[in-house]
Amino acid sequence: MSMKSPYDTIAAVSTPAGEGGIGIVRLSGDRAIDIVSTLFEPRHGSGRDLYRKSFTMHLGYIRKDDVIIDEVLLSVMKAPATYTREDVVEINCHGGAVAVGEVLRLVLMEGARLAEPGEFTRRSFINGRIDLAQAEAVLDIVHAKTSRALEHAVQQLQGNISQKVEQLAESLKGLLIQLEASIDFPDEDDVDAIDYDDLSDTLASICPDLDRMLKSYDTGRILRDGVLTVISGKPNVGKSSILNAFLKYDRAIVTEIPGTTRDIIEEQLNLGGIPFILADTAGITETDDRIEREGVRRSRDHMERAQLVMLVLDGSAPLDDRDRQIAERAALLPHITVVNKSDLPQKIETSHLEELGEIDRDYISLSAMTGAGLKELEQRMVESVVTGTVEGDRSLMITSARHFTILSKARRELDHAINAVRDHSDPELIAYDVKSSLDALGEITGVVTSSDIMNEIFDNFCIGK
Repeated sequence: MSMKSPYDTIAAVSTPAGEGGIGIVRLSGDRAIDIVSTLFEPRHGSGRDLYRKSFTMHLGYIRKDDVIIDEVLLSVMKAPATYTREDVVEINCHGGAVAVGEVLRLVLMEGARLAEPGEFTRRSFINGRIDLAQAEAVLDIVHAKTSRALEHAVQQLQGNISQKVEQLAESLKGLLIQLEASIDFPDEDDVDAIDYDDLSDTLASICPDLDRMLKSYDTGRILRDGVLTVISGKPNVGKSSILNAFLKYDRAIVTEIPGTTRDIIEEQLNLGGIPFILADTAGITETDDRIEREGVRRSRDHMERAQLVMLVLDGSAPLDDRDRQIAERAALLPHITVVNKSDLPQKIETSHLEELGEIDRDYISLSAMTGAGLKELEQRMVESVVTGTVEGDRSLMITSARHFTILSKARRELDHAINAVRDHSDPELIAYDVKSSLDALGEITGVVTSSDIMNEIFDNFCIGK
């Protein structure tokens, strides 16, 4: 994102495109109230009322050249107690695309600049209302797929992660001050000599908090991005029927003809606050059909990328070589064995599963047609995720790959510092490692960051946020 002047007054539509009950044009900057006052005609009082008090709403019209564009409610919020710490005005229009677009056009004609993606939140960060981790939390709230993901995003917005990072950073700052004092004033009586044992203990005491945050990432990533769950098996075992049973409607075409599904069908499912991305795949088999062969290739590729595989067998038919080949792949991945079509006479027993190698033989007996066994399967899916749940305070769960990478770097630099202390290295070398760890932590909150990183983060926002 190539920022224009940070002193411009910016404007954008902050509600989704299309028709709706309401559409909001948001302005932020020193001229926000001035610009709107040239267009707004209040139903009661005068235009000067906009300047008098913050957090007020005013009913009136947006008018241009004696033509009324829309009847609106104007929300006026004066700096510094606003989202951006600048004057903010929100024009609440009727939710038609034409009305909202015309109001935005008039605002821009009066001197506002169209906001770039994430520029409102970027100004909130630049003006010190939030730090970089909290800015990322805003985006996580917008994209939250489940209530649990929303909960963790809100906790991050409230500063839980930032506060812990700052606490660790303060500990490192204290050590760095001691080290630099001993370097700069080695002969001064009032500067304590380095106590290597005490220094080693203090550095080591920081590690458990970093380790807990790092361990939380696997679960945190799942809550943010979802669990790719591939429904895999040979043709006609009921994969599409299972997808439809989960969704409670006919999302995938189901016929008795093998090979009906030719491409990947993905749908999201929320189980116990965990988002699962269900992928119904083409039946894996050998075929001369060029289109079906491409579907099989995609199924195999999807299976290799899966975080969880649902190995589906047809309980009403004997096992064959196709089942064995698919089971060999599934055995290498986290998987759940599902024996489908329990409503039909069964030809698969537990002993038969020994033919399939190292798969999970504690299978779920399921009828996608009647729904029998579906709740048990859902429970097993949730258990497969939460059995590896992290220890400690879940409010400090790391969901961002950027944060995980930075914390990993901070942990490595801390290990270097600990090793240097144990080797009684020169204070300069120890101080370098401590400062490297401290700088890494600063990248999370934005105390230490580059414009490229900030651009990458804010470019992921929509215009108007």
